[in-house]
Parts: sequence; C-alpha cells; structure tokens
Amino acid sequence: MKKNEKKSSEGSAPKPANIVKTKRKREITEAVAIEQAVESLKVGRLKNYQNMSVAPLVGVTDEEGPEYLTMTEALAGDLLEVTEIDHGGSVPNLKVRNLCDKNVLLLDGEELIGAKQNRVLNTTVLVAGQTEVIVPVSCTEQGRWSYKSEKFMDSKIMMAKAARSSKSSSVSHSLKIQSNSYCSDQGKVWEDINEYHCDLGSHSSTGAMKAAYDQREDDLRAFREAFPLVDGQRGVVIFVNGEFSGCEILSRADAYKLVHQKIVESYSLEAFREKKESSGKPSAKEAKALLVQISSWKTERFKSVGLGEDLRLQNCESHGNALLVDESIVHAAAFGHDS
Repeated sequence: MKKNEKKSSEGSAPKPANIVKTKRKREITEAVAIEQAVESLKVGRLKNYQNMSVAPLVGVTDEEGPEYLTMTEALAGDLLEVTEIDHGGSVPNLKVRNLCDKNVLLLDGEELIGAKQNRVLNTTVLVAGQTEVIVPVSCTEQGRWSYKSEKFMDSKIMMAKAARSSKSSSVSHSLKIQSNSYCSDQGKVWEDINEYHCDLGSHSSTGAMKAAYDQREDDLRAFREAFPLVDGQRGVVIFVNGEFSGCEILSRADAYKLVHQKIVESYSLEAFREKKESSGKPSAKEAKALLVQISSWKTERFKSVGLGEDLRLQNCESHGNALLVDESIVHAAAFGHDS
C-alpha cells in the first residue's frame, strides 16, 4: 500500500512543472499578441495644438482577428438593443442584445444615455451575433434614477481620460480580488465627474458627465479640427503638457474612424483642464518608443463577459486594458500617469 502511494505521488510530481509551462506559454501568447498589434502600425506625423500632441497610428499590415461593427453603427442601424436588465434596473449592469449576425464592439469608456441614468462601459466587450449579454457599467449621472426612455442611445462621447483611467484601474483591482467581477469604484467615478465640472466651470443638475462636453463644445471643436483622422488610421498616441497621456489601438481602420472623434475629445477635455508648462514638444520617435514599451508591460488575463479574454496591463504608474479574441488584439487602451 505504501509502495502504491509512493508511485501515485511520483506520478503527480510533474504536474506543477506542467502548470508553470502552461502559464509561461499563456504569458508569451499575450505578449506576442500585443507585440504583433504594435508591429502592425506605423507612427504618422505628430501634430500639436495648444498643450496637446497627437501621433496617428496607421496600419501597415493586413487587418487580423474577428470582424465587427462598432456600437455607434449598430445602434444607428437598430441592430443593437441596450436596456436596463429589468424594469427596476441595476446601476452596475445593462442588458445588451445583438439583433444582427455580426459581432458588435462596445469600447471601454463609451457612454450610453437614456433609460434610468447614463452609463459608461467598464471594459471593452465584443458581443457575438444574435446573442444577449449582461455588461458591466458605471453611472455617469448621479442625480437621476427615473426613465427617460426604454432603450439607451449612443451619447457620442467617451469618458474623459483621467476619469476613464481611474475607472479602469479600479476594475483591474476588482478583477484581482474576484476574477469575474468587472465592478468599478462608483463613488470615485462620481467624484471624478464632479471635479471636471468644477475645473471646467460646467454644471448639470443631475451630475451628468455629458453636460461638461456640451458646455465646452467650442473648445472641443477646435481640438477636433486640429487632429483630423488620417487614411488607414487604427489608433493614436497622445501627449498632454509634453507627457504621455494615453494610447488607443483598434484592429480595424473602418471601426477606428467611427470612434476617433470620441477619443480625441476625451483627451482634449483633459488638455484644457490641465494646462501646465512643459519643457518641450514630444516627437514621433518618442511616440514609437512608448508604443513598443507597451508590449512589454505586465499582463493578467481574465475571461471577458463577451467573446475572447480581457487583458489587464500594468507598468509602474501606467496601466491599461485590452481585448484578445482569436489570438488577436481587437482593442487596447493604455493610460499614462494621471497628474
């Protein structure tokens, strides 16, 4: 009996090594996927306006990974239905029904307006065709809990960069504590939105984030015109006050062009809120170096609430998140240190 027990013990000995090997393989796969996404892009001509600099990322290889519609075009075509999870509603969750045969991509930070209160996506989700999924969200309108409409609409804005970065960090923390939890720190989200209103001189009776955008439209228009979309663009590297503020990558140019304005405005709101003296303008070479560094950031993998897997990225005070589907990066966002 002892002999058999020893044999059984010896037979199980290699398992820890196999587990380590599998983990190492997964880490390499994640790093390679991000590296391939980076290598599929070239840094275009960097443009400067006031205290913000933008380097377009242009595709130089064939597009890979799954095809999809953006949330914007799916909602516009009545191909996507977003509602409260039931009539009573739930602040941290929404129900998404994909009514078409194509995948639909909802980006981290995109805002939906209507129903009982406005919300933003807590992470990027790829919803398969003809499926229904419950997606994690945060409230961006603290003072309302009553129906404006049965269904949500695209607000056409993305959460302001610093608030989005803070939200992403809290979601990563939540995932580390409980691997299937994409909850944010809702109190911090409201606090961040209130700070924007104070700093920008905007106001909303319900504490709505969108009001800050609406009331600074003239400023935002100038930034939009300064940083137009370029042919083949799939992403951006953005600097504010001469320092790295963030990077955004999508796998498909047709999708990126529909969210380019949202991304630029998100960082623009940050730029005219946080004007500081800088030692000089950043360069395209610096943007390229930052892009390459992102592929070496520490990565943790979690099951997405939709298709694929959610990657959480970390590098000292910088962090981000990405969606990996069929071994390809569909979307990645990296945030620089918040001042």
